[in-house]
Amino acid sequence: MSASFTVRSGLNIVRHVVPASTPSFKLACNTYRRTTPLPTPIKSTPPIIFTHANGFHKEIWEPVISRLSPPWANSDMYAFDCRNQGDSAVLNKDVLEKHFDWYSYAHDILQIVDTFGLKKAVGVGHSFGASAFFLAEVMRPGTFSAIVAVDPTNFPKEIYMNAPIDDHPMAQLTLRRRDTWKSREECKVNLLQKKFFKAWHPEALDLYIEHGMLDVVNEDGSTGITLKCPKYQEATTFACVGTGLYDSFEGISEIQIPIHIVSGEDSDINPEELVKMKLARCKYGTLEIMKGVGHLLSLEKPQETADQISDFLDRVLELPVEQEQLKARL
Repeated sequence: MSASFTVRSGLNIVRHVVPASTPSFKLACNTYRRTTPLPTPIKSTPPIIFTHANGFHKEIWEPVISRLSPPWANSDMYAFDCRNQGDSAVLNKDVLEKHFDWYSYAHDILQIVDTFGLKKAVGVGHSFGASAFFLAEVMRPGTFSAIVAVDPTNFPKEIYMNAPIDDHPMAQLTLRRRDTWKSREECKVNLLQKKFFKAWHPEALDLYIEHGMLDVVNEDGSTGITLKCPKYQEATTFACVGTGLYDSFEGISEIQIPIHIVSGEDSDINPEELVKMKLARCKYGTLEIMKGVGHLLSLEKPQETADQISDFLDRVLELPVEQEQLKARL
């Protein structure tokens, strides 16, 4: 495992490269701690792991991480790039495969847990990153103390039918997207012309452009940027779900820990009827439908998303007092 350090948005960030659950792959993982802990009662908080949606990367969670309320703001936090996306895609460029099984994301979550020795972590995932937490907890019950599922992408088979990449509408849309620009400045101007990106919080958009792009030198010697996640990898993640997409829906009913689903009122992934079907499968589940946002609610409203996470954890987790620190104060 290798590591390097930086500071951003009031956070000490350590960048790690760790083995994935498949030996030939590696994972890029950031760990976060506040530069100055927020005042809070002397409580021991669990670690929190964040997973991103398809086509995104770990840094996209930083606006949410930096806005968590105490005591959760003082937790050790982890965010990693799915093996075929973000910095992990760069690390694995020579071994990326034509197909992507969603179970690999779940196995890699458990690999992060084991690598860092995490006990009873909280899982916070967006889209298929949320589904991966469901799969991971079903595979290894008791790994997590709670899960926050931000507009989770998991469906019964009768709603979402798997399709080859050539016939999958989301995959084909992805393959047609632009993936090169002359500079990050040009990229930002271009993205802000699109309705999809206009709704994002400015911090999220800047982080997406800064950390989701790779500097390249073209054949003519000019410089530019391209997506770290190759378009084909994003497309195949939409199309080649394996059984993970369905199993993460069915498996919710087996999970014995609190689950909080946060969905966008305008989500094209989770219409109200479907998200309530998911809630009904949760043994210990709660639901919040956030007004005025869609599937990318954590990118559009990081403060409200952070509040949902903090408030949920306040309700469901009783934190032990750190006795040694209490004695030191006395």
